[in-house]
Amino acid sequence: MRYLLRTLLGTILLSQTACIGSSPAARFYLLEPIASADAPATPAVLDKPTVALAPVRIPHYLERAQLVTASGKNTYQLDEWHRWAESLDDNITRVVLRDLSLLMPADVVSANSQRARQAKLALAVSILEFHIDPNGQARLSAQWQASRNDEVILSRQSSFTAAADNDDAQLKVEALNQCLSQLNREMAAALSAINTD
Repeated sequence: MRYLLRTLLGTILLSQTACIGSSPAARFYLLEPIASADAPATPAVLDKPTVALAPVRIPHYLERAQLVTASGKNTYQLDEWHRWAESLDDNITRVVLRDLSLLMPADVVSANSQRARQAKLALAVSILEFHIDPNGQARLSAQWQASRNDEVILSRQSSFTAAADNDDAQLKVEALNQCLSQLNREMAAALSAINTD
């Protein structure tokens, strides 16, 4: 009798739990590099200079899996159901590396690689902000500098915005990606103008 009562009680509890429902599945996103078809043709260069890209630095508020949206002045929301598929700093670094390799007549390599020792230029990028603002605009601000033989030869701060949608995570990511592509195009144009000899 006790066994039957326990079994019946267990069945009732399980059925009640199933009726409560389940949480929505989390969705995961990655920033993507510029497509080859969207890049301008770069002139063929026999002896391409090498540019060493340091890992991109991001602010601490972005060191998390969730997408970040500003909900007001000094207030941010983390979206538990919409997350980055990998650490954001690694994702941004990879996209910058791939975009610059495509947009410049240079070999762009990681500063941590063996080939970085051959680099004529070193590039450091620090992201200052990278989120959706309360008005539904994607915002990217970054400081970046190029150096040669440990001497800074170019230093800039860049800011970009793109229309997003506060209710659609996919559109948020696409707008953030658009801002990053604009930054990469600006850096590529400025770095290509530097004499690397």
